[in-house]
Amino acid sequence: MAGEVITADRPIAAIDIGSNSIQITIARLVDREIDIIHREKDVARLAKALGTDRRFSAQTMDRTLSTLRRFRILAESFGAVVRTTATAAVRLARNGGELIARAADEIGLDIQLITGADEGRLVLAGVIHGLPELRAAAPLCVDVGGGSTELILGQGARATILASIPIGSLVVQRRWLGDDPVGRAAVRRARQHLMSVFAHRAADMKRAGFSHLIATGGSAQRIARVWRGIGGELTLDVHRTALSKTDIDTVVARLTRAKTRAERLTIPGLDPDRVDSLLGGALIFQSLGRLLETQDWTVSMSALRSGLLVDTHHALTGGESAIAG
Repeated sequence: MAGEVITADRPIAAIDIGSNSIQITIARLVDREIDIIHREKDVARLAKALGTDRRFSAQTMDRTLSTLRRFRILAESFGAVVRTTATAAVRLARNGGELIARAADEIGLDIQLITGADEGRLVLAGVIHGLPELRAAAPLCVDVGGGSTELILGQGARATILASIPIGSLVVQRRWLGDDPVGRAAVRRARQHLMSVFAHRAADMKRAGFSHLIATGGSAQRIARVWRGIGGELTLDVHRTALSKTDIDTVVARLTRAKTRAERLTIPGLDPDRVDSLLGGALIFQSLGRLLETQDWTVSMSALRSGLLVDTHHALTGGESAIAG
């Protein structure tokens, strides 16, 4: 990205190497609005691909590089400025540095390995962009990914408290829920562990105080879609959806009753890409809601990738990036 020249109408391609998927969003920013040109994802499941030695296999590495090469060519076909970030799975992998080096050498792609704190700053930037009324508020944003959960307390667009916990939906599934059939006892154990893991951070956020509780990330969107699907409304657009404690409890109960993949696939609104991990993400939101003693969540579909687009546009038009690197 260094040395790039940007004009008002030049597209930006944000590539996000996440724990569950690798995604590209190509967009223009015009008058503070994000105009999406193209978006695509590959369900790579990098967190699940990590072996017991915390290394990516040669096959996983090659497949990931193939996806990144395709995304790089796609971005170039639109004449876009490219910015690529990697999060929890690559942070955890012992050979994550090898992936980054090969991407640079073989594809000419500069991957920015961001910290959990920087990931949180980008999430907050994306949330504020999508919910601009929060600029004068104190939102608490909870972003549940596959490999980690970020808690970001903002004062408007400025992050005042950041916490990154290396527990995400895929981690919960692998560590506590296990393979099918997933029983109620496993769900109870997972919830008990999550309540313990998140207790300290939740207490910090309660003491500081917050005005709004925002749910972001793939799990949040899918929970909202399932909730609306249970009510007979199938929709992909769940931005600003309100979820109560009871709503999330209902989704957790519905997922728990479906003990196998085949049963889960019959749930209205459930994305097949998340069929094995959504319960883990829902349990994180349920546990944090209980710890924070709040009833109401607002779902934001504007988060990390929106934040990356906004941050990149700001940096390339004379401002300063909100994150290191």
